[in-house]
Amino acid sequence: MKSLISSLLAAAAVVCALTLGAAAADRPPPAGPYSPAPPPEEAGVVQFTYSWQALPLLPKRFQNHCGFWRGNFICADHCGPTYQLYYCSPVAFGCCHNGQGYCGGDGGLRCGTWPFVFPFL
Repeated sequence: MKSLISSLLAAAAVVCALTLGAAAADRPPPAGPYSPAPPPEEAGVVQFTYSWQALPLLPKRFQNHCGFWRGNFICADHCGPTYQLYYCSPVAFGCCHNGQGYCGGDGGLRCGTWPFVFPFL
């Protein structure tokens, strides 16, 4: 009797797992910040940083050598594989390590960590 009940429970668990797996596979991927599709390029690309300050949109001329780094879409513009291009103004832009650049109070680019950039790695 125990073996019959345990085999029925095992069969029910297999059927439930297969049904839930098929339902999850049919669902479209989420369209959040970790979407595999790059952001639209009409208005510019949003720059990634750990800072609380929002960076201006990256102009189209710098939108090259782009890809995903830890779930964030970044553009390197010939900076190197562990660097990201930061754009603060037409006269203040450059390369910093991924996620560590920020625009200073004077409008210039700064690269660094604490206290200006919060390392939530």
